[in-house]
Amino acid sequence: MKVLLTLRQPLLPADIGGRIRSLNLFSRLVQRAEIHVVCLADPTSDRPAIAEMKSMFHSCTPVFHREARKHTARFYCEILANQLSSSPYFLAKCDAPEFRATVEESIRRNQFDLLLCDFLHTAFPLLTCTFRPRVIFQHNVEFVLRKRKWQVETQPLRKRVFAAEYRRTHAIEARVCRSFDHVLAVSEQDKQVMEREFAIDHVSTVPTGVDTDFFRPMDVPVKSGRIVFVGAMDWDPNEDAVIWFVREIFPRIQQVVPHASFGVVGRSPSHKLRALLRDKAGVEITGRVPDVRPYLAEAEVVVVPLRAGGGTRLKIPEAMAVGKALISTRIGAEGLPFCDGREIRLEDQPEQFAQAVLELMTDSVRRNALGKAAREIVVRDHSWESAVDQLEQILELVRHPEEATSEDVSPSLVSE
Repeated sequence: MKVLLTLRQPLLPADIGGRIRSLNLFSRLVQRAEIHVVCLADPTSDRPAIAEMKSMFHSCTPVFHREARKHTARFYCEILANQLSSSPYFLAKCDAPEFRATVEESIRRNQFDLLLCDFLHTAFPLLTCTFRPRVIFQHNVEFVLRKRKWQVETQPLRKRVFAAEYRRTHAIEARVCRSFDHVLAVSEQDKQVMEREFAIDHVSTVPTGVDTDFFRPMDVPVKSGRIVFVGAMDWDPNEDAVIWFVREIFPRIQQVVPHASFGVVGRSPSHKLRALLRDKAGVEITGRVPDVRPYLAEAEVVVVPLRAGGGTRLKIPEAMAVGKALISTRIGAEGLPFCDGREIRLEDQPEQFAQAVLELMTDSVRRNALGKAAREIVVRDHSWESAVDQLEQILELVRHPEEATSEDVSPSLVSE
């Protein structure tokens, strides 16, 4: 199988959820298929990553494209100008003519079996591409992610921008998913949302995996009262989650456990976040770290207090693989097949969330049992090799739909 894979960014460094998932899947799939990559990339900072990807895949062609940095004058000017566009900003900034031209030139020069677009960002510019079959890998239902950001936003101008973003995203996402020959989702829940909202039936699920040899219990002393959140802090839902936790939940915990501390572990915390948390007793922001595992290992509990977002959070099975007791909102754990009270605790209201943290902090037997059960289910059911098996099967059947049977894949694929 010869595949043309389009990427919205290099897969290295693998320091955010989308890159981690894509790297683990595609670096394994390339052992079974011939994969050629066309990738949007920053002309300066991404050159080392592109060099490494050229040795990883059969070829890797960068399309150098410099995006505006968040919170800069150029960024805000582009956001303002985009309000007159029919495309949401996150797609408009990736809609580069040179990207489309590079993909079409690669198709002319090669005999690919299929085109695989990673994220809506690289599928949208290729709507007019006539090559078939085309597959889009949807790490999130993008309009849902933006709708939730709109729902929790309180600042009037930002709320208005988010409302426009999610409505425009819905229209374009529906058009892309209807146009492509197959859609890959990361959870059964996302699959059902896309089938319902976009009126399509050609969706299959590729499960979330975790490297349980890398993420495993470590011989690191646990810090009494230590709570940890891990995530890229330049992703808005993560920033919102941390602010909500510090304002609404952490003070309730400190009233009972005065020595409690909260570690925010992840790259690129904004000046806004640092300013908000600077004087908060017991709160620490690390910024980028070379390895998140020691920070997870020292935690008594790990929290995922997300109120927005989409897809599935890799931070949850990774913390589980380290054997940690974990408390999440239902949105945070959305799409993951873990049982509340058995492998994870789920709470959505501040008081109940704080109480769940306190129960696990003060009851080592319950905490250790939850962490043990979490580790066991992740090791048993969530390997990347199993996920790649399913991805390969789906792509082969998209390539040869006449060979599909009801025993091979879901009815949605058979019906094509």
